[in-house]
Amino acid sequence: MFDHRQLAAALESVSSVPAEPIAPAADGDALIDGECGIARYGDPRRRIFDAMIETVAQRGYDRTTIERVTGAAQVAAPVFDEHFEDKQDCFLHALDRLIGRVEQILLARVRWPMPWPERIQLGLRALLVELAEHPDSARVALVACLSAGDASVARLRAALARLVAILDEGREYAAEQGSPEIEYLPPQISAAIVGGIAAIVHRQVLEDRTAELPLLLGDLLYFALLPYLGHDEALSASGLQVAAVHARRRAVR
Repeated sequence: MFDHRQLAAALESVSSVPAEPIAPAADGDALIDGECGIARYGDPRRRIFDAMIETVAQRGYDRTTIERVTGAAQVAAPVFDEHFEDKQDCFLHALDRLIGRVEQILLARVRWPMPWPERIQLGLRALLVELAEHPDSARVALVACLSAGDASVARLRAALARLVAILDEGREYAAEQGSPEIEYLPPQISAAIVGGIAAIVHRQVLEDRTAELPLLLGDLLYFALLPYLGHDEALSASGLQVAAVHARRRAVR
């Protein structure tokens, strides 16, 4: 059974990690995992990345070997050695590309010129859908990487810290809306919210319910918006209020 203390360690003090800018992906990069089809790429390095993600997702990091990766990628061992020092070097490069790709998809939504709550909704929806459509990538980024060494965990913490910075923009939005409660919010509130959402998503992936992640959008959005908007506005923005009304109507029928 997976030791959830590893997740706690990854989430610990995510706000203290510098929110470094995200490196742009190479032109034409696809999501790095087995779902996209390993053998379709002519570039052996990309095939190795795909094979690494697929193999780790299926077997776990500890049971993944270079031989299995090169076999899945259909490349010879010397080709692997030409590009990577060892298994961990390859895994970290693949993880960087994977996380970078997911972050770019999310940031493309949260940077749209619209109010902050709507941007958070779009970003969270994009994140949940992306993970649901690529379960191998989700398992590697949120589960397997926690047992792949300190450098791997550090990458997850850094990604979470960048999400904290995005969520913390809610302070400015709330202040502009004249919310009197914003001054009482603790400084770590955004980090706590990101950590809580990450823990919920992690559990979903761990239990092989990744495909159901988009169903959590309303609940997670309410959780994210509540401290900044208050109960009524967060309930409305998350769509939970409408869903509850529809549920009551169905129950009456």
